[in-house]
Amino acid sequence: MKAVKWGILFLVMMQAWSLFAQTSDLYLVTIRGKVSDIESGEPIPYAHIINPRSHGGTTSNADGMFSMSMLTEDTLIIRAVGFVDQQLTIESFPPENLYEIVMKPVRFLIGEVTVTEDLDMRGRLGLPDPDPLDIPIQLRGDAFNEKPPWFAALLTPISFLQYYTSKKEKQKRETLQIINNNEEWLQFSKYHNLENIKRLTGLTGAEADRFMFYCNLNNRLPWFASQMEIEFQIMDLYFKFRREKQARADSLQSAP
Repeated sequence: MKAVKWGILFLVMMQAWSLFAQTSDLYLVTIRGKVSDIESGEPIPYAHIINPRSHGGTTSNADGMFSMSMLTEDTLIIRAVGFVDQQLTIESFPPENLYEIVMKPVRFLIGEVTVTEDLDMRGRLGLPDPDPLDIPIQLRGDAFNEKPPWFAALLTPISFLQYYTSKKEKQKRETLQIINNNEEWLQFSKYHNLENIKRLTGLTGAEADRFMFYCNLNNRLPWFASQMEIEFQIMDLYFKFRREKQARADSLQSAP
């Protein structure tokens, strides 16, 4: 009789464990992780840890450490500049005390290049001859737009007055400013662009366009910012963008 009771108790416990195993992946947990380089073992700072389901995430600190909350069924995407994307899923419950995430550096293979003379690549590719520059020859140097020092008013007063009063000199400075602004924007937009925003946030269509406009309005970085700085700002603005959007939706729901 005792053997039958113990057998029934064992079956009940096995069934309860089976139900627990089936539902454990729905728990909300907080995990800790460390992101490091697989080759050097050095920590990777400011890596992006993104949850595609919730479109939320965080970044690793200077020591490569991070912590965040997630459902056990979620899959996290870890991204860092110069490394191949990694994924993290919770395969056991309760989760581990610390998840070690190692990332592989990106490697680009370049094929063999043969250098010869007289290739005439423009003709082979069917490219047209370049148009002549519309920029006056005076704008191709660096000296014409240099602001004279204060003592130039004493040493060369005519040149000093010409710099500030000549209409031609003013036009040259304005033209150079336009050129510099365009070059600076091209440099900044290498990483601050719609395709990069879509890749980092998962947004598409009109929502991605609206967030791009939001980023342009709230940009705080100089034109020479690095890719890491630009992508870090994009994610920071994305979290603010989502909070503001949610706040507007809550305000509309609570309105009479």
